[in-house]
Amino acid sequence: MGDAQSKFGADIDAPPRAQALALVIVTTISIGFLGATLLHIASSSASATSIILSEIIVVALGGMQIQVSAHVLRGRRIRWGRLFLTLQGLLAHLPHFFVGDLWNGIPGFFLGSVLFSLHGRGAWLLAGCVTVINPLLVYGVTHDARSALDGQMCTVLVGLILFAVVRLANQVRDVHALQMDLAQLAVTKERLRFARDLHDLLGHTLSSTSVKAERIHRLLAHDPQAARVEVAELIKAIRQTHAEVRKVAHGYRHLSLESELVSARSTLQAAGIKPHFSHHGVALAQRSGGTLAAVLREAVTNVVRHSAARHCVVQITQHQGATRLIVVNDRPHPAPAGDPSDSSGLQNLSERVALLGGTLLVSRPAAARGEEFRLEARLPADYPVAGMAGADDTSPAQWRLLPWKASDPALVQGNPDGVDTISGA
Repeated sequence: MGDAQSKFGADIDAPPRAQALALVIVTTISIGFLGATLLHIASSSASATSIILSEIIVVALGGMQIQVSAHVLRGRRIRWGRLFLTLQGLLAHLPHFFVGDLWNGIPGFFLGSVLFSLHGRGAWLLAGCVTVINPLLVYGVTHDARSALDGQMCTVLVGLILFAVVRLANQVRDVHALQMDLAQLAVTKERLRFARDLHDLLGHTLSSTSVKAERIHRLLAHDPQAARVEVAELIKAIRQTHAEVRKVAHGYRHLSLESELVSARSTLQAAGIKPHFSHHGVALAQRSGGTLAAVLREAVTNVVRHSAARHCVVQITQHQGATRLIVVNDRPHPAPAGDPSDSSGLQNLSERVALLGGTLLVSRPAAARGEEFRLEARLPADYPVAGMAGADDTSPAQWRLLPWKASDPALVQGNPDGVDTISGA
């Protein structure tokens, strides 16, 4: 734990340390190069006035360069930035007129300031102008082509070195900020997973427990033996829920479609709803099976809580690898105002199905004996694998609960209950 904390602390301090190191490098380059230039000028045959003036400008340029670099490394704007750079540019080129090629390379500090202070094409255009104008200026003063080319090379190298050092430090800062964002995103996704799993688990369990408790209450008066059997099942369900809650907290919970089918049938029967199941010969991978198990659990919970159903159809089919889970019940409660998909449970299921490249659809089609509620989950044959690029790149349209079209040929025509024909019973 202590090692993890120290590593996390080191990661947090990474950008400030990188910025400090970059500033030290810039300062060392500035002092070293400008100091060497001072010594060359002082030992030259230039006039005393030229030497003194050049030394003053050298000191001023060193201070300006460190100030510009410090502001850029901290992500701050320089006050009077354009005026500041203009003054630095003038000071970087003016001494060429009275010390000649002894000033070679000094304009590179201005070039570096331009590259890491300005952005876009304008910065590179201005840098290109400095690179071209500098050798022309040296040649105009010294009439020596070699000295002009040497000055150009020194200017470009100094400017690019300063730019690379500052840019690298800023890249470290940007990458660190991205890592922090990704860490926060991972925490958020884990919280959403926990909330979703908890809703799916407890919502179903509490509804099932309530139904079983009501059934036990009715049986106590005239069939105590049957009531004892129901109590034993209730205790077993509660213990299983307790174990699953622990798995949810640790992220190890995987729903089984086979177990969920058995549980769904038991829950429907306990609620006095006749189940019609059709799912023979369906083979699913663990992830897709777990997703359909969650859909089935939420659908059955909604049937028990939000309808006075007498029948419920659960049909699972596969065709060319694509899988469809259909749950239909009769006598749903009146639909609330607004979108029928405005449900946290259905929204959670929509997100789960969308992660596998599928779609969740809901509708309330009219049947011969009243309205029905229909839920369908569709999973494609091939879906993105978790952890691979594109696994979470789901468009908003896929995440939305889509309305069911009344013209769908799967809708039952002419059957009084609208359930037996769908189930194949």
